Order: sequence, then C-alpha cells, then structure tokens
Amino acid sequence: FDNKLRLYMQENNNNQLEYLMENYNELVDQIFRFTYLKTSNKVIAQDLTSECFLSTIKYLKENEVHNLRAFLFKTARNKIIDYYRQKGRVIYSDEAVLANEEISGKDELVNKQDAKLMAEKIRLLNDDDREVLTLRYLEDLDIKEIADIVGKSQMATRVQIFRALKKAKSLIGEN
Repeated sequence: FDNKLRLYMQENNNNQLEYLMENYNELVDQIFRFTYLKTSNKVIAQDLTSECFLSTIKYLKENEVHNLRAFLFKTARNKIIDYYRQKGRVIYSDEAVLANEEISGKDELVNKQDAKLMAEKIRLLNDDDREVLTLRYLEDLDIKEIADIVGKSQMATRVQIFRALKKAKSLIGEN
C-alpha cells in the first residue's frame, strides 16, 4: 500500500489528498472495520469513520504525512477515544474477531463459532493488547504502522504484539 502511495506521489506532485480520494473505498472499509471493532455499533462506527476522513482531508489540505494509512488509523483511534470520553467511558467495548466475520459477509458456521470463541477469550485481554492484535492480524498493518498509531517504538510494539499473542493463545488454549 505504501509503495503505491510513494509511486503515486512521485508521479503526481505529492498530492496525498488526491490519492486519498482515489483510494477512498479501500481505506474506508479498513477504517470502518477498525471503528466497528472498537464500538460494536454500526451507526457510531460509520459516524466515527466519516469524522476520521473529514479530519484527515482538512489536515492534508495544509500538511503532508509520512504514512497516510497509519495516519488514518491514528486519527480513527483518536476519534474513538474522544467518543468514549464524551460518553463518560474510559474503556472500549469490543465485539472483537466476530465483527470482522459479520462485516465481510462470511456465513460459514464453523468459522463463526471459532470466531465467537476467540472473541470471548480475546475480550479478556486488556485494551492495548486487543488493539495491537486487531491492527496486526485483522487490519494486516506492519509493525512500523502500528508503532506510529500507538505512539511506541517499533521494538516496543513488536514485544507487545508477541506478548499479547502469547496471552491470547494461552487463553484460547484453556478451553
């Protein structure tokens, strides 16, 4: 994704805003899925996704970002935090992995049962661990992008993902 962005920017005078518009459908699906996993509410997730893109468009009119995809996820993350602060809640609510199955429209019963079991176990993880696992394995972001989003070094992010995955595996193995 970032290679496409760099190539596009070289050919089109670094116009990130234009690139964002041309790749909107791909990006909006990823950001919506992320916000839905954090809110468990389709309408709220749609609103937060729209706010994320509006904020990003306003920002890109006057500024450039190094990694547009990571910037979008970080903006979405901040919108989610703001939403919960306004609601007086500090902790995210998650439907975790099951939401990804429902959004993509897959109807395989076995996969849904497995996803539901995993979602129940992953809910036992703390918010930070759930978030890095979601970004890494559901949104397929690389370590650098996740580090940019969560505001940590790549090494700290790599360690957190490893530890979160180890915790998740042990929780799933308990069943």
